[in-house]
Amino acid sequence: MDDRLKEIAEERYQRPEFLRTLFELALENQWFDVRHMVQHDMAKAIIADYSLEQGLGYLNNQIFFDNWESVIDVGWSAFCAHTGLTRDRVSQQLQSLGEHL
Repeated sequence: MDDRLKEIAEERYQRPEFLRTLFELALENQWFDVRHMVQHDMAKAIIADYSLEQGLGYLNNQIFFDNWESVIDVGWSAFCAHTGLTRDRVSQQLQSLGEHL
């Protein structure tokens, strides 16, 4: 991930309103929604904005596939730093989603 994309991802994922919403959802045990917001809604918005900024159109496929996981990792890091939850604990919660879907 290049520095500009990382900068955008860190800025977006660390917005207080976004983190507050994620935290509230986690407290309500709404992990499906937390995952969706981190891994889909925000990640796609970040990559789309970066793609446009680079002059490569909206949500450039190559940028998307090359950076999707790295962008999501920034999101989970921000969430964990905000909530104090470890990545292992978050992974356990997300894994349990798969068992119940």
